[in-house]
Amino acid sequence: MNSGHGLAGSEGRIKPIFRILTGEQRGKIAAAVFDLLERVGVKLTEPEAQTLLHGAGARIKGERVHIPAHLVEEAIKSAPQRISIYTRGGKRSMQLEGTSAYYGAHTDAPDVLDPFTHERRPCREEDVRRNAVLIDALPNISYTTASGLVADRPPEIADRVSLAQCLINSTKPVLAMPVTFQALTDCQEMAALAVGGEDVLRARPVLIVYSEPVSPLVHPDESVRKLLYCAEHEIPLVYTPYAAMGGTAPMSQAAIIAQMCAESLSGLVVHQLKQRGATFIFGGMPSVMDMRTTIFSYGAPEFQLGNTLMAEMAHHFALPNFGTAGTSDSQTFDGQAVLEATSSCMMAYLTGANLIHDVGLLGNATVVMPEMIVATDEIVGMIHHLLCEVPVNDETLALNVISAVGPGGEFITHAHTLRHFRDVWYPGLLYRGSAKAWDASKRRTFEQRVNAKTCELIEEHRPARLPEDVAEAIEGVVARAQAALFPLS
Repeated sequence: MNSGHGLAGSEGRIKPIFRILTGEQRGKIAAAVFDLLERVGVKLTEPEAQTLLHGAGARIKGERVHIPAHLVEEAIKSAPQRISIYTRGGKRSMQLEGTSAYYGAHTDAPDVLDPFTHERRPCREEDVRRNAVLIDALPNISYTTASGLVADRPPEIADRVSLAQCLINSTKPVLAMPVTFQALTDCQEMAALAVGGEDVLRARPVLIVYSEPVSPLVHPDESVRKLLYCAEHEIPLVYTPYAAMGGTAPMSQAAIIAQMCAESLSGLVVHQLKQRGATFIFGGMPSVMDMRTTIFSYGAPEFQLGNTLMAEMAHHFALPNFGTAGTSDSQTFDGQAVLEATSSCMMAYLTGANLIHDVGLLGNATVVMPEMIVATDEIVGMIHHLLCEVPVNDETLALNVISAVGPGGEFITHAHTLRHFRDVWYPGLLYRGSAKAWDASKRRTFEQRVNAKTCELIEEHRPARLPEDVAEAIEGVVARAQAALFPLS
């Protein structure tokens, strides 16, 4: 679809880094985080986590846990600054560190905009399969997600149904969102089957698990149990809150960032007390509540700014981080969707967010649109090229070429042009032809071209399949979970 510059991530690139906060401001926010955790504390009732925290010196008053700054600092120091993630076949796919940036798919959304019928309807298992195939084909989308909202299967097993479809129909890493602790252990088992065993999964993880605290400052028992299990079993964990200014966080950027840092870092403390050096991905999704509509916006500039500031704080703490981009509040694939997605993808890349998720999520996180995933793949390819290193040397300055051609000459026939014309980024979906050629193509719009490409990839792309017995074993885990939950069905 894109030129060779459309890489899956920014690893190895020299790129400009955008900063909003000064070093002094980042230090003030960090100090506020430490103050919040020690003075205000968090609500955490999970027994093992309370025991670990009490033994390390935290003050516990009923459900409230007060965490001293030195415990937070020790946890930050012990957490890895680099996390390598692999494909199903064992090839390193993402290296989450520094300012490397990788884009991935949407998370839970109840609806899908069907690219074939153009109807909005509840998401089905077939839609998860389609999206896994689609993402497997896109060079700039680095991982897929096992969303849990599958309407045509029992909701209690929907998370496992989604993961099975992702593992079977894509070779790319998977971000899983198990709802329960039992679902987490099943997800681990399925991922281990896909790669050849639990030891292989530990050494070359293809699975990333998502769990979250609840804003403001609450750690649900189920979230903490998943956190502890991931630490013990060396499963890379994203532990990120979602809050909105004016709703579940104060109505200012500095406050929501401090609160979300406190929520994620208090999870890190428990995580590292369980297993020093376990892989942890810091993050937060700081949105804003639109007081006219009461929605938590996924396209507002405040949302993009908040994600930028969270990435800056992650760099301050030297932790791999979770970001959000490629989203919009628009209810369909239109100019608003492309505008908001492009802006957020550019900001995430410039800031150095590492694991960037939710590409293709529209309607303030209520609907996923496969065409938006394909369009964002093109957007990210363009961003990679726009912000890549510009080499300046004898070959690129080409003074001898300019001298040889001289005033009034032409360069189209020169060998230098032949050597370098492929360095240009050539779009797969954006239009660069003449008006006459556009008329001849029946004036197909960008939206129409993207839709055609989306349907083509879903129908024609053939991901590398797992051996049949492995695929059956993965589906067997889902069947076992369903039988345990519904023994009479």
